[in-house]
Amino acid sequence: MRVRFWGTRGSIPTPEHEALRYGGNTSCVEVETDDGTLLILDCGTGARRLGLMLAERGAVRAHVLIGHTHHDHINGLPFFLPAFMEGSHLTIYGPAGIDRSLPTAIGGQMDYAYFPVPLKDLTAQLAFEELGESEFSLGEIRVRTQYLNHTSPTIGYRIEVGGATLVYATDHEPHAATLWHPDRPSGLFQMDAMLHPADARHATFLKDADLVIHDAQYTQAEYATKLGWGHSPMEYAVDVALAAGVKRLALFHHDPGRKDDAVDRLMDTFEAYLVSLDANLELRAAAENSELYLPETAALVAGHNTFPHAPRLPTRARILVAEDDEDLAAVLSETLQDDGYEVMRVADGLSAVRLAHEQHFDLMLLDIAMPMMDGLTVCRQLRDDTQFARVPILILTASNSPREIEAAFEEGATDYMTKPFAIGQLRARVRTWLTRPWRDTGPRAT
Repeated sequence: MRVRFWGTRGSIPTPEHEALRYGGNTSCVEVETDDGTLLILDCGTGARRLGLMLAERGAVRAHVLIGHTHHDHINGLPFFLPAFMEGSHLTIYGPAGIDRSLPTAIGGQMDYAYFPVPLKDLTAQLAFEELGESEFSLGEIRVRTQYLNHTSPTIGYRIEVGGATLVYATDHEPHAATLWHPDRPSGLFQMDAMLHPADARHATFLKDADLVIHDAQYTQAEYATKLGWGHSPMEYAVDVALAAGVKRLALFHHDPGRKDDAVDRLMDTFEAYLVSLDANLELRAAAENSELYLPETAALVAGHNTFPHAPRLPTRARILVAEDDEDLAAVLSETLQDDGYEVMRVADGLSAVRLAHEQHFDLMLLDIAMPMMDGLTVCRQLRDDTQFARVPILILTASNSPREIEAAFEEGATDYMTKPFAIGQLRARVRTWLTRPWRDTGPRAT
């Protein structure tokens, strides 16, 4: 695979002379396999220059893999020249939305109030594929998708062909404020030493990749004031890559306020960190116009073509909210009802257990500190009953204590979120668990 960066910036373009070396365009990465198959990862403003280059060849056939539909990841599409060329064919993949289709979400930026040419008037042939978590093939290429932790439904892509593996994972936030178990030995980088199982699951998604392109918008110090914004500290990206045995890591989605010299200084810091660990990880900051080649070392094996499919939500999914804070419970109920779910509320743990046995629920949200019975006891009692073995249980609590996080998973929690949290992030996590094709619930679920 040949990999070329056309846009590496996050959130908003930065056309400034202090951002020339690493680039000011938003997310766009070109991937071309040895057989000429063209993949485009995200379609931020970097897609304009990519489109100009591709148009010189004539009509274009490409697979456009969109991580999510926030503006900085799609705002290059209206300026992507092949989309206006007769004979071009673009298949656009992206996460199924909560309240609108993928074509509607992407085409909304081309409404007449914002852009002179509507999506339906583009000359190229467009096809859309909505995705959840799945595996599918594009010719000889195998693609696996996994939900990331962002403020809207977002997926990462693991792309494998001829023995070469690329993972594209942006935008993504750690699942817990602390990555490692408190008793982890210093310098041990193993997935089973991670505190939150979803961070270990993320590392598994990256495992042994030849190249990982990973969100790294903040430093750990900056991240303290950006909780819930849906992005990774650089320290997290590096440590997860070390645990996953990644060969090369490209730090990506640079903060718009980060100038070239600041990126250089941070890279010096992380290079010294890797040297101190004697780590076998090649690290770089993704830079516009730079290229990498991942040799396809294995013979292609013919297999059955599989096709992407949209995730299936349970019909009128029913959610139990157990929360004694009346104001928060009202916000949760209103938000989830607006997303089309049926919501039932209780304010104490005993009522949660009783209602769970009386009604069927597709997902449960439990506070920990509740009257009558705490949320961890509720979780344990439900998991002791086999009828609740595959029902996702999401713990919502003000505590970010590593010991309490450990205790929640030991009692059978599926996921754990700390208050205050971003409502958008909660909505995305709820959808993740309702649409995930396998329900890894129970103790240490991921």
